[in-house]
Amino acid sequence: MSDGWQHIEINDHGTIVVLRPISDEGRAWFEDNVGEPEPGGIYTCEPRMAQDILQAAARDLLSWQ
Repeated sequence: MSDGWQHIEINDHGTIVVLRPISDEGRAWFEDNVGEPEPGGIYTCEPRMAQDILQAAARDLLSWQ
């Protein structure tokens, strides 16, 4: 993976977190590990689940903004 590339955009709205893969690598990782995205290419979840997803992504060397 290239250093400096951002793969996931995170928007925390309190009771829901919106995760949006913003690179081809990020989209592929989410499809392989999380499933199909919602309309607009986003994934929504509770904050506790977002933490688990982002930790798994970090283990696979993804970075986020």
